[in-house]
Amino acid sequence: MKSRNSRSPTQIEAARQVALGALAYLAGDPERIGPFLADSGLSPADLRGALGSAAFHVALLDHLINHQELLIAYAGEAKIDPGHVVAAREILFHADMGED
Repeated sequence: MKSRNSRSPTQIEAARQVALGALAYLAGDPERIGPFLADSGLSPADLRGALGSAAFHVALLDHLINHQELLIAYAGEAKIDPGHVVAAREILFHADMGED
């Protein structure tokens, strides 16, 4: 039986797309990706291996959420509401915890 917080595979995939878009946004400028790599402890070479990890996606979105100027800039470029980034983070966090 599914919990009240259940998310459909479509919602989870949409949330992953938000995270991957955020990664592309950060990777587009060394001044944006550098602080994320420093905060996460990852090297550029580590990114490919981390791409499939829900925990990585959550950490990536946490970074944006914790740096409001990046959040606003990414949301503007992606033409999405900044609240969608927060919602995507929550969906991925709960999916990673096995709550989907």
